[in-house]
Amino acid sequence: MGVPAHDERDFEFATRSGIAIQTVVKSATGAYETVTAPWQHAYGEPGITVNSGEFSGLDSKTAVDAIAAALAARGIGAKRVQFRLRDWGISRQRYWGCPIPLIHCATCGDVPVPDAQLPVLLPENLVPTAVAILGQDAIVL
Repeated sequence: MGVPAHDERDFEFATRSGIAIQTVVKSATGAYETVTAPWQHAYGEPGITVNSGEFSGLDSKTAVDAIAAALAARGIGAKRVQFRLRDWGISRQRYWGCPIPLIHCATCGDVPVPDAQLPVLLPENLVPTAVAILGQDAIVL
């Protein structure tokens, strides 16, 4: 994120590399004014912006929106949400299923697909939607 005072990974890198760390978010309760080693969970919590020029004095959420709007107005940035795949082994199950394909049998419970029926082939033209992934009982908002 590029804010070593308020992101644990950036804090660790800056500390290890001898980079100065400047506080830009003060806790809403005023519990800390400066950030010093070791990392404390409170450093990453929302608060009031400080040392942030025209954005000082805003709460964290309002500051993010104001900075994004200022960048967009200058044509040099835009606010976006980026999702990261954190655990490939689990996340892949949403479409492909579990690593060992199982049959859900009402009488004998969950049993592995017989070796003779492997590999289980996926549908060719599936468009992943909540209903396609979760079944007909999916609640789509």
